[in-house]
Amino acid sequence: MQVYDFIDARDERYVKTVKAIKENLFHNGLMYRYKAEDDFGLPVSSFTICTFWLVEALFVIGETDEAREIFESMISYSNHVGLYSEDLDFETKRKLGNFPQAYSHLAFINTATLLSQEKELSRFIRP
Repeated sequence: MQVYDFIDARDERYVKTVKAIKENLFHNGLMYRYKAEDDFGLPVSSFTICTFWLVEALFVIGETDEAREIFESMISYSNHVGLYSEDLDFETKRKLGNFPQAYSHLAFINTATLLSQEKELSRFIRP
């Protein structure tokens, strides 16, 4: 939401939303996409892009250490050439679903770019 200027990342409502989502969907270092039963039953794996989105959200609300910790773990879940799958098993971290998954890679790149900008730029040179 904050990426699209819908709400400021420092807004208490946004901070509480991020923390509530994490509390409800974060499991064994990964994020559920949702927890509701569907045609396939209850979800048993994480949705890779959602974990990267959590890292981004934690980072922008100031939880930078936790964001970096989760990101570093996510790096270890790629394969030997750095590719990600659509899903990861919560327990084994085995790659599941579509592989390689473009959306997972886009989220990885966006998250890495965000984390690399940790030093605040001068307000005079911001776009």
